Order: sequence, then C-alpha cells, then structure tokens
Amino acid sequence: MSQETWTLKAGNDSVSIAKIGATVLDWQVEDQFQSISEVPLLPDSGHTLQQRTVHVLDGYRDAVEARNMDGFRNAVMVPWSNRLRDGKYKFQGREYDFAGKTAGGSQAIHGLVADQPFELVESGEDFLRARAQVPKLEAYPFEVEVEVTYRLSADPHRLSLDIVAKNNGEGDAPISLGWHPYLVCQGGSAETTKITVPSQVRIQTDKNLIPKPGIKGFSTQAYPVTLVHRRDIDWGMTSLVAEDGVATALVDHVDGSQTAVELIGARQGLGLGSFQIYTGQALAHRRGIAVAVEPLLAMTDAFNRPECEALITVGPAQVQEFHAALEHRSPLKRK
Repeated sequence: MSQETWTLKAGNDSVSIAKIGATVLDWQVEDQFQSISEVPLLPDSGHTLQQRTVHVLDGYRDAVEARNMDGFRNAVMVPWSNRLRDGKYKFQGREYDFAGKTAGGSQAIHGLVADQPFELVESGEDFLRARAQVPKLEAYPFEVEVEVTYRLSADPHRLSLDIVAKNNGEGDAPISLGWHPYLVCQGGSAETTKITVPSQVRIQTDKNLIPKPGIKGFSTQAYPVTLVHRRDIDWGMTSLVAEDGVATALVDHVDGSQTAVELIGARQGLGLGSFQIYTGQALAHRRGIAVAVEPLLAMTDAFNRPECEALITVGPAQVQEFHAALEHRSPLKRK
C-alpha cells in the first residue's frame, strides 16, 4: 500500500499496521500441519509435518480499499462501536446530531478514528503504541485522546490490542470502544465456518440494524450459540459468559485450525460486553472469504441505551479501557 505502515515481527510471524486508523492490514503466521507422505518417515506413520504461511486477517489490499473503508476492515472503533440511530444520540440531557458528516454515513458507523492518522509513541520488534486525538466536532465536542497498543507473539500465534481513551475535558464524555477484525475462513467460506459465541442473549434489531427499544431489543437464546451454514448474519450477542474475566468466541475453520477472539476484563451484563458477528454479505470486495467477529465494550447504539449509560460515562481525567486478543491455533495445537 502507498500509505505509511508499521511492521511487527515475532519469530516467523508478522503483522502490518496502517498509520491511518492504526488499522491492521495483514497478520501472517507460520503454521504447522500434517500431510500424507508417499514415503513415511516413521514406522506405521503416513504423516509428515509441513509449514505453511497463513493470513489470519483479511485487511485492505490496496490504497483504494483503504480510502473507501469498505466494511471497516480490522478497524479500531473509538469513541463508539457500530451504529447510532439516525446518527444521533442524547447525553446528559443534550441531543447531538452528526447529520451524516462522519465516515460512517447516516448511521455514524464505527466511531471517529478509522480515518485519522496515529502518531507512533513507542515501539519494539513485537509491539507498538500509537496515539491520536478523537476529532472534536459539534456533534462530539469532547476532548478525548486515544492510545492503542498492539503486541505480537509467535508461540502461541497471538495478536493483542489494548485501547485506552482518556477524557481530557472538564466535563463527562461518552466513550465506548471496540475492534472489527475480519478472520479469514481457512479452507472454507463464511458459510462453512463454525462460530461459537459465549452469549446468553441475542440483540434484536430493526431493518437498519439498530436495537429495538427497551426489552424488545433482547431475546434469550441457548448457551453457547453455535453459528454454521449461515451467510446472512449481522447479529449482536450480549450477556456474555466469561471465564476468569475473559469471554472467548471460537472460530473453527474447515481446515481444522481455530481462531479464538478474546474480550478481556470487560464489564458484563445485558447490553454491555458483546460480540458482533458479521458474515460480510454486503462487502464490496472478497465477499464470503472472511467473517467479522467483533469484541465490544457495549452493544450497538450504546450512547442511546439506558443499559449502557453508566459504562459509557467517563469523567474528567478518567479513562475507558478495552482489551482484546486473537489467538490462531493450528490443527495440531487446538484446545
């Protein structure tokens, strides 16, 4: 790509990150798999270990895709995630209207930093920390600074993202955070890949994918939720079940590998810690080769939901934190 990028390396693994949006463009891992050998190397064994390069994430492939931000591939979502009803919200008695003037269009999708340049603050071979100011707009007149930290490891194959958004203003600010990774469906498609989500409640939405008002916006479901043989999903899942503070969605690929998506240390409850699952049916490019499994601090339209009011309200000099990680496991190392 023509835009400036940063590269992290760990062992034979690497990740490239764009300065614009601090967005991951590609994450490559060296994976082991077994293949049938015509001449077995060990008695009574027809298998040999081989190496392959796996692209775990499907990011923007060129500058045009990055500029158009179709699908918000692997986007860091600050100061809110997903949609706001009609691009409007109310906070502490005042109404704000983006009037379609954000990169997210009429529903103000995915916050305000996906098209903003980040400044590198600190870096090493396998980590970086970058900073940006959230644009101060008439519809978001708050002084918020965001820092993102990526860390890469090769054993296990793991990419973590930490986001810290600080309110530098004199009054409260609404802040929620999330991540939008697109996981390549290894050996299959979005329709044949199995996704298991540790959720007890599905978020019910209208035709614009905005949660319905009040309790109508939620329906209980069997736990855990298993999704497979579907190609038309854009569903929010909440009331997550976390183990030792970590809620983990599992993506089982056709080739036998697995990718875990972890939401770490997030406050849980109705409408709070959530996963959004999107099979990419409306994407302009490479439709069906990847699934978005998005860890989120709060549900869609959180700025307008009473369930989320306490979570999103961040006082002066206070921070909102988000911690997530992806772990890719070969067929030989799955849990």
